[in-house]
Amino acid sequence: MLSRILVLLFAAALVWPATKKIVGSGRGENQDIILNITVYADADSVKEVIGEEMGGHYIVAKVEVQPKYGKEVSIDRDDFVLHTFKNGDRSGPMAPNQIAGGGALVLNGVNESVGEGSVPKRRWSIGGMGAGVASTGGPVRDPNAVKATVEDSDKESPLKKVLEDKQLPAGKLEKPISGLLYFPMERQKLKDLQMIYGAKETRIEIHFK
Repeated sequence: MLSRILVLLFAAALVWPATKKIVGSGRGENQDIILNITVYADADSVKEVIGEEMGGHYIVAKVEVQPKYGKEVSIDRDDFVLHTFKNGDRSGPMAPNQIAGGGALVLNGVNESVGEGSVPKRRWSIGGMGAGVASTGGPVRDPNAVKATVEDSDKESPLKKVLEDKQLPAGKLEKPISGLLYFPMERQKLKDLQMIYGAKETRIEIHFK
């Protein structure tokens, strides 16, 4: 009897559909750099690449930056914007302390100042208990409509150290580098995602497959 039950369970495991992972890659370049980016857009894939649970609220991008012709280039994480055609939302990457810093409830909505040719972004976040959830979209009509102060505590989540260690390095470089960026976005399909890097004159736009 027991052997029959085990056979039935094994057969069920073979036919039960596995959770489909949403992972895709893309490549783009301008006159200065080559970008190879892999996005992890489902909770299981994010957990695999981070090694920690992110609650399904984030899309993680592994970014490989290769300077061209031995040039010295400057990399700023805030120059990366993840865009979804699903609803038009755009998100800049969040810093580890925004995601996993200690503190009470945080709610803020601001228009981030942008230069000519850059992509406007709106940012709001909810945090607390050592984690945060955030979303971004188009320009905020009333930048004073939602504001709050951040109240940090002395307690630090172990996740913060993991995110800092894996984060894409920033600054000037001459050699290839790689690292992760963390975007507060969820429930997206690969076909809807687009990574935008840089200002209009040197912009790189990457789609994923």
